[in-house]
Amino acid sequence: MTARWHGEELQLDTGELVLPAGKNRRGREESFWDAEAGQVIGDHPDKAYLNSRLAEWVRDITQAFEAVFDRAPFEKVTREQLRAELFPSEVEEVLVPVAAAKPVSRTFRQVLEEWKEENRNLGKDSLRKYDQLATMMESWRPDLRPEQVTQKIAKEYQQHLLDLQKSDATIKVHFTGLRKCFEQLGLPADMAWLQYSAKNAPQLDLEIEEVQRLIRWRPTSDVLAEERDRWLFQLFSGRRYEDLEKFDPRERITLTLEDGTRVPALLHAQGKTGNDAAVPLPPIAVNIGERWGWQFPARTWQQRGDYIKDIARQAGLNREWDDRLITGGKVVHNWRPIWQVISTHTARHTAATLLKQVSNGNKALARLVLGHAEEDVTDRYAKDKARLLAPAVLDAWQKILGEWFDGEPAR
Repeated sequence: MTARWHGEELQLDTGELVLPAGKNRRGREESFWDAEAGQVIGDHPDKAYLNSRLAEWVRDITQAFEAVFDRAPFEKVTREQLRAELFPSEVEEVLVPVAAAKPVSRTFRQVLEEWKEENRNLGKDSLRKYDQLATMMESWRPDLRPEQVTQKIAKEYQQHLLDLQKSDATIKVHFTGLRKCFEQLGLPADMAWLQYSAKNAPQLDLEIEEVQRLIRWRPTSDVLAEERDRWLFQLFSGRRYEDLEKFDPRERITLTLEDGTRVPALLHAQGKTGNDAAVPLPPIAVNIGERWGWQFPARTWQQRGDYIKDIARQAGLNREWDDRLITGGKVVHNWRPIWQVISTHTARHTAATLLKQVSNGNKALARLVLGHAEEDVTDRYAKDKARLLAPAVLDAWQKILGEWFDGEPAR
C-alpha cells in the first residue's frame, strides 16, 4: 500500500496476499483485483475479509497522519514522522516542534472520539454512527473545526450533502453529530439551524415465502451457513446487531406458563434502550442455537452485510424492491432485487411485520420480540410479559414457518 501527500510517498507492506485472478462460482476465469480502486472484487472467497483489512490500513494511516499534523499544523509531515507514528516500536520517535503561541483546535474526529470514550457503554452502532460526519468533514473542509461552524457554514454543509444525494435520514445523523460536537465542547447546541427533520423511506421486509426459502437454501460454505443461521436467529430472537455480538449463553431461560408448559426464551438487556427483554423462542431458533453451541463467530458489520447479500442472491430472492432515497424532501426511486438490499437489520424489521401480519395486527407480539415497551404492560417484569404473550408469539411463528416451526435450516 502506498500513501502519498504533499510530494511525499511512503510504501507499506500490509501483510495481505491477494490472488489476482481465478475461477468464479461459474467456473470461469475472472480478475479478483481492481488496481485502480485498490479492492478485491468478483468471487474471491476472502473478498469481505481482505477489503475490511485494507480499509483498516487506510483508517490507521489516515489517523496517524492526522495525529502528526495536529501536533504541528504549520509543519510539513515527513515520511519518517508518519512511519514513527504508525510503528513506534520500529522507528525512533521524531520530536515535532509544537507551536506554543496558542492551543490547537481539535478536529471533528478528535471531538467525536472523546465523546465515544465518555459514552463507551453505548452499543457499537450508536458509537460509530457519527464517524461519517468526521469522514465527510475531512474531505469537504479539512481545516474546519467544530467551534468554527456558523449558521452560514451549516447551511452550506447541508447543501453539500444534498448535492451528493445523501438521504434525509443520513443528513439528520450528520446534524445530530454536529450537535454532539457542540455539546462536547461546552457550546450551545439548541439552535434551530442545527436541526434537520427527515422522513424515512420504507424499509425492506421479507415475505413468508422468502423467509422459508432462506431456511430451505443449502449453504455452499461453512461461513455462509453460519451467517444464514445467525440472520435467522436474529429474526426469531428480535436481537439488534450489537446485542447479538454480546450474546451470552447464560441468558437462556425457561418460562413456565399457566398450563405448566415450559417454553425456552432469552432474557437480555438491550444495548440501545437498556430495557430487559424476554423473548419466547420457536423450536427452530433453539435448534439453530444448539447447532452453533449458542455462539457465532465475531465478524464486522460490513462482512455480515456482504455475506447475507450473497446468501439471498444464491437463495433466489429476486423480488424487485424500490430502495428509494428521500433527499431534500424529494423521492428518488431505485428499483433493485431484494438480495442487493437485504441487511442484518432486515431480520428485526421482518420479524415485526410478519408477527403483526399473521396475528390480525397484534402489535404487542412485535413489541415483545423487539423489546419495545408495551403501554398496557409497562409495569410488568420482563418475564411476566413473556409468559402472558408467549402462546400467541409461538402460534404466530407456527403460522409463518409451517413445517419448519420445529425443524432445522437446511445444511
